[in-house]
Amino acid sequence: MTPEPVSNARTLTRRRLLALGGGAAALAIAGCTPETPSSGARPDPAPSPAAKPVLRFTIGLHIEPFGTTAQGFRSGAVEGRQLDYADRTFFERQSEDIRAVAAIVEQHSGRMTVQAQSPFTSAVIARGSSILRELAAAGHEIALHFHEDAHLGPSSASLPVGRWTAVLEEELDLLRRASGVDRIRSWSGGNLYPRVYEAAAAAGLEVNSDWKNPASQSTPLELTGVNPWRPAGGTDGTGFSAFSRHDPAGPVIFLPEGAYDREDFASARRGGQFGGDEAYFAYLGERLRASLAASRADRVNVYHFTIHPGEFRGSAAAPFAVIDRFLAESVGPLVAAGDVTWATFSAMADAFIAWERANPGTAPK
Repeated sequence: MTPEPVSNARTLTRRRLLALGGGAAALAIAGCTPETPSSGARPDPAPSPAAKPVLRFTIGLHIEPFGTTAQGFRSGAVEGRQLDYADRTFFERQSEDIRAVAAIVEQHSGRMTVQAQSPFTSAVIARGSSILRELAAAGHEIALHFHEDAHLGPSSASLPVGRWTAVLEEELDLLRRASGVDRIRSWSGGNLYPRVYEAAAAAGLEVNSDWKNPASQSTPLELTGVNPWRPAGGTDGTGFSAFSRHDPAGPVIFLPEGAYDREDFASARRGGQFGGDEAYFAYLGERLRASLAASRADRVNVYHFTIHPGEFRGSAAAPFAVIDRFLAESVGPLVAAGDVTWATFSAMADAFIAWERANPGTAPK
């Protein structure tokens, strides 16, 4: 299918959102100017009196492997029910949810990093859907989400690097075909494979995020913070000395999620620990402010959180209103004050690369 022009894509997105009704119908789509990394100063500069930290922010959207992957593995059972993007009704509902959230983010002058994998990308191609092309045309980053067992089987950790690279390339090819985006730079997944960065770099990937142990659903606090770095190696989930150590020659930039204070921050919302969506987003607002407080004017600082299609939908009268309020009340004032700026994962990485060039030999965190 021919990609829609940017202006038409935004018009269509607005129309789709209006069709949802309620509070979301009042939203208007606003554009934003992509962030251009600025050049830095000499190593370890003393910030000028006017300098203040800037925190780069976005929302990552993970599309899970519901159905059969390109490699023939089937996954996607949720509470005993098999979800599958081959089901047209399910695929269309998820697509409309993605469009609705994208429209809300755009209304706040933001852009997301949208991460997909083959059950979804294969359905996009088979159905001739324009969903990923629309998102790319509107300025959202298209990236890869990679549940290793869904693509490599239950013994994925024992497979050679070459096999990992081949499957990553297969997934990336489908993602390019589904989105029309030639250069895919960022991904999440493969978290328990110590040589994942070697495999990912060979497949052309450069930016990694969202590390979580798939078994414990937790993230060690040593992998949190606000300053990106280049890991010296991966992990099997037990030792993190290589992962947490910066290697200036490392092929991949890791983007931590922010100044979180609990290891289950990425999964606790599903277990009810926060007491509902409003309380969870209050926690995200608290961590956003903590991340800004931890930021430095002479470093690159980042913060993001993850959502999934259909998550936080809330009432039919005002779908995804909790996301809209968070962006309006927690993020918007900080953006207006110049303390926070929207940036996709690749834009965050570009800012870090510019900082590295301007500050050779300086520790990034």
